[in-house]
Amino acid sequence: MFKHLLKTLLLWCTVAGFTACSSDSDAPEAQTSLQLELKVVPENLHVKEYKHLTVSFKELNTGFTVSRELKNTNTLQLSLPSGTYHIIAEGSIVYSDDSGSADAKVGGVQTGVVISGNEQNKTMDIALKAGSNDLILEEVFFTGTKTPQGAMYFGDQYFKITNNTDHVLYADGMLLIQSSFMTNEKQDYSPNIMGTTLSAGAIIRIPGAGNTYPVQPGESIIIAEDAINHKEFNVLSINLSQADFQIFKEDSDDIDNPAVPKMINVFEKMVIHTQGYYAYALARMPEGMTNEALISQNSYTYQYNLTFGGDVYPMDGTAVKIPNEWITDAVNLSVQDSFQWLVTSPSLDMGWTSVTQFDGDKNRFGKAVRRKVAGQSSEGKNILKDTNNSTADFEHGVKPSLFN
Repeated sequence: MFKHLLKTLLLWCTVAGFTACSSDSDAPEAQTSLQLELKVVPENLHVKEYKHLTVSFKELNTGFTVSRELKNTNTLQLSLPSGTYHIIAEGSIVYSDDSGSADAKVGGVQTGVVISGNEQNKTMDIALKAGSNDLILEEVFFTGTKTPQGAMYFGDQYFKITNNTDHVLYADGMLLIQSSFMTNEKQDYSPNIMGTTLSAGAIIRIPGAGNTYPVQPGESIIIAEDAINHKEFNVLSINLSQADFQIFKEDSDDIDNPAVPKMINVFEKMVIHTQGYYAYALARMPEGMTNEALISQNSYTYQYNLTFGGDVYPMDGTAVKIPNEWITDAVNLSVQDSFQWLVTSPSLDMGWTSVTQFDGDKNRFGKAVRRKVAGQSSEGKNILKDTNNSTADFEHGVKPSLFN
């Protein structure tokens, strides 16, 4: 009797197991036929030839990836498993404008793209990649430090700006910009001008008459939040009393080192967030443009709807439009688990970098993002990696160079 019962149970388990397994493995994976059109912006660029394009898809939940190559076309049709995707497009085109024809590299990024249903048509903007023969952001130390007692210590943050060329450059007049929008908070801002400009929430400017502050090839300058010896207040911090420039807010109870030149405040106050969350950029204004003209000619108001607790609140803000062609370098910063979008055009930065994995990580202090070294010049100077993709160009969560 027992053997018969055991045999019946084994048979039932076998059938049940087969049925469960069969229902999982034989269920067809939902597929979507996607037609994707790559559209060059701004629209006044006339594309004469799409020489070569590579489009890469990564499904954010499963990690599924696939790439496709395009030649002489800007449209792609393929079948993808339904899901939410991060899409990157890169390549080269021939375009014409008022000055004639030119070859150019292009790129574009979209994240959080939902692809579902039987068929779907989508358009993705791509833009000319910005080229630079100017100063770049080598390192951003934004996290601050901790004291031996475990208290948070700020004011020792800094930007390291480097001449990555083979000739002398002058820092005079260079703008250091903090984005108006945050990488961890995506909103539907109107007007949407990101394809052609960076919306600046704070702008400071290096002083000088044009040739006051030379930067030799491979050399750097330091812009300090507070240009003091922080070791006097926190032995785990650094000495920034020899910084090249200091960020000084006149109408605040700020620290002033009379021996260090002050950055010129152009628009709003630059407050460096200890978790990143913003993009930073370097830019040069057209020759002869004043700070006042920059603000009066480029300020604009944007609107968006803030959704909170199921309610919608109309919001607005003011920013300064910085044309992408003025910008020499940009880096998007965020936190890995809370990143939502790039707040610059992909022509400036196709990726982003971070110090930490999650919001509020107490291990973030004393760490920076720092550009990778691609090689060395004949003079033995480091050549920094600069592909306009901060994900590929930067080491994240590393020891800041001034702590060495």
